[in-house]
Amino acid sequence: MEGQLIYPKRRRSWADHRDLALRACHTVIFCMAALVLMRPLMVKQILDRADACAAFAQTQEAKRLCDKALLLDNNNSRAWCQLARLHKGQGERDLAYEAYRKSTETDVTNRPAHLELAAMYVQDGHHQMAIPYFEQIRRLGPETPKDDAAPGFPYHRAALDMLVLCYTRVGDETKAEFTLKEIKVFYPTFVRTGEPLAQNEPPHN
Repeated sequence: MEGQLIYPKRRRSWADHRDLALRACHTVIFCMAALVLMRPLMVKQILDRADACAAFAQTQEAKRLCDKALLLDNNNSRAWCQLARLHKGQGERDLAYEAYRKSTETDVTNRPAHLELAAMYVQDGHHQMAIPYFEQIRRLGPETPKDDAAPGFPYHRAALDMLVLCYTRVGDETKAEFTLKEIKVFYPTFVRTGEPLAQNEPPHN
């Protein structure tokens, strides 16, 4: 229009573009860092819901939640262990074995997973295959208050008790006797009843 001055539109300089790109990168990095920090909490909340569903016999929903947790963290030992229990409860023993093994591989300190997997092998008559998992609990030693395993259950003592059975069944009396002596050292008041303690289902986290 007449009488109006038209000013040319200011072009962004290289520095402006650089600053804009840096701000965008910082935003992306912040979002990624927040997701990484929040992921363990998100996985825990999902697995807590899976536990609740399992307690109310909502098995399929519990499985779905375990799968969801594993999508966020495929190396979550607790998720694999919970999934293994669900498969075992439905008689899907091959799937239970696979999930238990994954749980023990992702966390060698997961006492419940090692004990439950080994107990399954014993129930199926595979005593030799159970031994390494009981031995892993043996190496971890007696439980301490800081352990994540379900409080109150004697995983170490149960593993030693089951090792006596396993070594006896595979014909290794020397190791069976040595394990009996170890039980007396760690648990002098414990008396074996003939029914290994680990055959009882430990409390689940």
